[in-house]
Amino acid sequence: MTDFKKGNRQKAILILVMAVPLLLLFGWIFFNSITDKRTRKEIYLDMVVNNDCEGSVDSIYRKEMNHNIMVLKTKNCEFQVEAEWENKFKINDSISKRKGSLKIEHYRDGQLLEILDYNNLEKS
Repeated sequence: MTDFKKGNRQKAILILVMAVPLLLLFGWIFFNSITDKRTRKEIYLDMVVNNDCEGSVDSIYRKEMNHNIMVLKTKNCEFQVEAEWENKFKINDSISKRKGSLKIEHYRDGQLLEILDYNNLEKS
């Protein structure tokens, strides 16, 4: 009979060892989502402000595994293009997105074509 009690005790410890970390993880995620007072747009802008990409566009393709988003590939980086800006870029255009900035400089044939601003996007 003592072997049966040991088996139950071991099962309980095993369940606790597996359940407690999961509960802590989901609790932390839930707590952060409740206490974060930023809007979705502010959260998004905080993510893109750290992106850094400069160079001439070598190729343009779509990432199927990322909601079919359009990507500009340069020599040094890959730049994900917002849906509102997809029709603006061609191969051999140049882009300049510096870390800490929310603006993208778009060049064609060595001339500044436009400055795209993440603040002007319609994100909700």
